[in-house]
Amino acid sequence: MFIINENRATRRLYNEDIVDEPVEFASTGTAQVSRDVGEAMIAYYDDIRRKE
Repeated sequence: MFIINENRATRRLYNEDIVDEPVEFASTGTAQVSRDVGEAMIAYYDDIRRKE
């Protein structure tokens, strides 16, 4: 799934409770992650949402 980070200043995000490796966001703020990781990040971070 694709997610988007509305905080464009964040290029990498790592949370050991959610992912094994840092999630890298493109210059557009998007990243492709597994559904499990995406749903967990959306629930945990206010600035991250599902990209439609």
